Amino acid sequence: MSWPLAEPSRAPVVVPRRRRRKTPRYVWLLVAAAFLCGGALSAAGFAVGWKHQAQRDTTAESALVVANATVHTLRTQLASARARLAAERTHATGLAAAKKSLTRAEARIRTQLATARQSLAAVGTAAAPLAADLDRLTNELRALTSYVTSTPAGQLDAGYVQAQLTYLAKTVDGFRTAVSALASQAR
Repeated sequence: MSWPLAEPSRAPVVVPRRRRRKTPRYVWLLVAAAFLCGGALSAAGFAVGWKHQAQRDTTAESALVVANATVHTLRTQLASARARLAAERTHATGLAAAKKSLTRAEARIRTQLATARQSLAAVGTAAAPLAADLDRLTNELRALTSYVTSTPAGQLDAGYVQAQLTYLAKTVDGFRTAVSALASQAR
C-alpha cells in the first residue's frame, strides 16, 4: 500500500478539456492590419533609407567625378610643367655651353688685346721720333717753298736748291724706312 492513498484511488484524474473558443474575426483583422501596417512602415522606412543612401551615393559619385577631373587636370599640368622643366634644363645646358665658349673666346680676345696694346705702345714709342722727323721735314719744305716763291727766278741759287732737295730726299728715304719698320712691327 502506498501512502497516503490506497491504490485503487489512484486512478487517473480526468481533467475536463477546456473548450477553446474560436478567435473572433476582428482579432484576425487587427493582427492582419498590424502586420500590414508594420510592413508599410518598414517599407516606408526602407524607402526613406534607400533614398537617403542613394542621395549620399549620388553626392559621393559627383564628388568622385569632380576629384577625378581635378586629378586629371593636375596630372596634365604636372606633365606640362615637367616638359617645360626638361626644355628649360636643355636650354640651360645650351646656355652653359655657350657661356663656356664665350668665356674661352673672351680670354683669347683679352690676350690678343693685351698683345695689341703692347704693340700699340711699341708703335707709339717708335712713332714719337717719326713725328719729330716729320715736323723737321715740314719746316724744311716750308723754308724751301718760301725761298723758291719769294726769290726771283734769276737770283735762285741752284746749289742751295740742289742741297735742300738732296737733304729732303735723304730725309724722306729715312722716313720711309722708319715707317716700313714701324708697319712691320705693328703686324
